[in-house]
Amino acid sequence: MAASAIGERFQRVCRDGASSVAVQTLSTGTTTTFADLAAECTAIEQALTDLGVGRGATVVSVIGNRPIFFPVVVACLEAGAALVPLGEATDAEAAALIDRVGAVAVITDRDLPLHAVREHALGSGVRLLRLADRGDPPQYGPSVVLKLTSGSTHFPKAAIAAEQHLVNDGRHIIEAMGIEPTDINFTCIPLSHSYAIGNVVMPLLWQGTRVALGQMFSPAQFVRDVADTGATVFPGVPFMFERIKALEPIERLPSSLRLLITASARIDAGTILWFRRQLDRKVHSFYGCSETGGIAYDDSEDVSDPLHVGGVMPETAITIRQPERGQSAGRIFVEGNAVAYGYAHADDTDAVSAFSRGGFLTGDLGSLDVGGRLVLTGRVSALVNVAGRKVDPAEVECRLLELPGIADAQVLGMSCDTRGQQVVAFLVRTDATLTPLAIRRRCAETLSAHKIPRRFVFVDRFPVDARGKIDRRALQRLVSNTDHE
Repeated sequence: MAASAIGERFQRVCRDGASSVAVQTLSTGTTTTFADLAAECTAIEQALTDLGVGRGATVVSVIGNRPIFFPVVVACLEAGAALVPLGEATDAEAAALIDRVGAVAVITDRDLPLHAVREHALGSGVRLLRLADRGDPPQYGPSVVLKLTSGSTHFPKAAIAAEQHLVNDGRHIIEAMGIEPTDINFTCIPLSHSYAIGNVVMPLLWQGTRVALGQMFSPAQFVRDVADTGATVFPGVPFMFERIKALEPIERLPSSLRLLITASARIDAGTILWFRRQLDRKVHSFYGCSETGGIAYDDSEDVSDPLHVGGVMPETAITIRQPERGQSAGRIFVEGNAVAYGYAHADDTDAVSAFSRGGFLTGDLGSLDVGGRLVLTGRVSALVNVAGRKVDPAEVECRLLELPGIADAQVLGMSCDTRGQQVVAFLVRTDATLTPLAIRRRCAETLSAHKIPRRFVFVDRFPVDARGKIDRRALQRLVSNTDHE
């Protein structure tokens, strides 16, 4: 008997379409049926029970884009556990996160530096590791998913999304975008990402929408894979569409592909216009965040100027707060039945106060046009958006300052044609022989690849403004006036 609403729907989907393909894994050319997913779900539930992982226990998954991700979500919800899906991370980052959230179990296909007291093989190299009991493990509530999102501390924040939040967000997305059970969702975005949980994972679990599952994005391979799989829906991020645009010559996309969606970062209006003119396709903007799920979606076929992200999602309301001093637009406040409870680990007052009255105050600035559509105009926070992945500059600075030969560090995000933004490090060295290559190699030991600075600027001291604070605009100007790599 299913204990969760998602588990009940998933059982029904698997029963009705047992022999149908649920996931086509592009890297291996293999297919997984709904019956296969149901069997894996049962096996994972039994393994959790056997290892004493039950209601309220915290489970971290580190498995990448694998079909087993789908039954892992259901099995943890059924067990009443708190699931923390972790995407791209170094072994050190994963181990630190596992410790911070108080996990008692880890589902992984990697050899992480963990001490497991027991383990259970789940197949295909994936194992369930039971860690030593903690004296007073944190409690996040039963049947929740902790959606990781970068914060102002050295650790990512985790928004606590209960099952009803996941269900509501999935329903909103399915309704607003018109995603059908018969569609085929082509994805290369990490399944652990909030964007994929709402747009890819929930449509499969809730209504059986098939998934063509990729690992890495290659524009030429993308066109071939879409043609081979008959994919109809593609949720991507701006840099993917920029790379498709740069692929020459491309005259058309496979006819099956009816819906293109972009999210996680603002896309250039010129790219939207190019797709409309060259390929006769509209790339539809979608705006959301880990704390709220989907917020707005552009379901129109027109290309606007300025570019908007569409109307508000179903059962959701947004309010534009009064602009603060020095801002031309106000912050976006979101209310709705998909807004998370709050943060599992909020180490600063701003993070705690962001959740209020059942809503969430985003770090984004925006306005509503005459048609009630949302236009994004900027951000309050300093997070760097690298191809849809958020990077906290403070975390990168902390890792850089741990390296011998570096006296001070400042990290900024700067525009990049292919990735939206790139991480740029400004460094004061005490060792003049320290090279960018050496720094990158050391950073790779503790930072995920997308967090490692792509460019370095070496300075004797940081410029300051009249108030004695570091002048970030002056630092940005140094990029074009100073030798760097």
